Amino acid sequence: MMRPLTKPLFGAAFLAAIAIQPANAETVIFNGLITSTCLINVGTPGTLVASADYTELSSTEAGGTSGTVTILTTGAGYEVSTDSPSAFATAPAGGGDSVTFASSYSANGVTSLTDVVGSLASPLGLGLTNLSVDLMATKSTGTFPAGDYMAEVTVTCE
Repeated sequence: MMRPLTKPLFGAAFLAAIAIQPANAETVIFNGLITSTCLINVGTPGTLVASADYTELSSTEAGGTSGTVTILTTGAGYEVSTDSPSAFATAPAGGGDSVTFASSYSANGVTSLTDVVGSLASPLGLGLTNLSVDLMATKSTGTFPAGDYMAEVTVTCE
């Protein structure tokens, strides 16, 4: 008769030993690396409008619009600048003769800038900067003839 009493006592002792055991836990490690970079994303193209005397085409004339760009920097030390074109990519006959170009830019977001001459490099803050890019084409002789014009301004982040 003693046998039946021993089994329940042994089972209870085993359960008590399990209940006192500490929980087993392990840590999972996650690693990541973000490299220092400057990403440029072109938003909308600008629109050139002729001045009243048709000697200038500019995005700052009434009815013109700036081109937009967003720049994301993930590291310090980056600068932005723009390069004006040396010629129109598209222009009617005579439209590209005797023309000089000038670009400028303004920024908001982590970087605040107003009407910076395009060729001047400006430091960028860390994060997202919204850039407005303007272009002016000036004809030193004659006027701009009717037709389609297209010019490209290069935005550089280095």
